[in-house]
Amino acid sequence: MEAKKKVLVIDDENDILLIIKSALHEEGYDVTTANNGYDGLALAEDASPDLIILDIMMPEMDGFEVLQQLRENEKTARIPIVILTGMSSKDKIREALNKGIDYYIVKPFEYQDLVSKVKIAIDDAERQPS
Repeated sequence: MEAKKKVLVIDDENDILLIIKSALHEEGYDVTTANNGYDGLALAEDASPDLIILDIMMPEMDGFEVLQQLRENEKTARIPIVILTGMSSKDKIREALNKGIDYYIVKPFEYQDLVSKVKIAIDDAERQPS
């Protein structure tokens, strides 16, 4: 039996964390959550998730700062990242993609869009050469 894929969700909104955790658990994922960038960075390094879902707009350390530190750390640099954001402007989305984001989901999101984006991101990462 294949091991469960691990997903780390970093978002400052507890209700969003609960919704995502519940949705992905139902789909068979092992989900860990962090409600700020500092805890998220520590968990990313310790847990070695298969995917990170990262909110952009957070206090103290925003998602772009978290992203930069993830990409600069050898242990986390290759983990695929899905940005979860309330920013729907094409310029902001383009900026996120230019900063190394693999995929994005705009809040509010549909359950099936989230699940499908997570599956695609993990599948794509598995096809990449190591």
